[in-house]
Amino acid sequence: MKIRRDIASVPARSASETWKAIVDLITGSGTVDRSQLDHAASVMESLIADEHPAKVPVVVKGKGPRLVVYCLFGEDAVEAGLAIERLSWNPTAGDWRMTAPTAGEDVGWMARRLAERAPRITVHDVAKPPPDEEHAQTDGAAGAVEIDWGALGGR
Repeated sequence: MKIRRDIASVPARSASETWKAIVDLITGSGTVDRSQLDHAASVMESLIADEHPAKVPVVVKGKGPRLVVYCLFGEDAVEAGLAIERLSWNPTAGDWRMTAPTAGEDVGWMARRLAERAPRITVHDVAKPPPDEEHAQTDGAAGAVEIDWGALGGR
């Protein structure tokens, strides 16, 4: 099961404020390795500023459902406002991992920096999401469905 959250970013929030909002969303009582989220801030703020989480989410896998976090930018961010629907669980209580999208040319240096500072967080090329990640609609929303009416004996 996947749960989706959309978080307003630039211009409603700076990249730094957006990362802080994500950290606040995914942490709480029982969070393990919170310091890694703080140490990853410069890398995560950079990929947020480049607007990569607009199309490919930041994914948190840990306790409970998989959480996918998309960022909204521009007019979408302004219209969405600053409210964020809270989670009913703490995905960082226990063993957790996070993946985030970035430009292919930035994967190397970001991966090295995160390996030193925040090994629970990895980055991947925005054009090549990890094979186990699906980026379809989530949170119970149904994706587009095509029906072949001819095969069903319809018109």
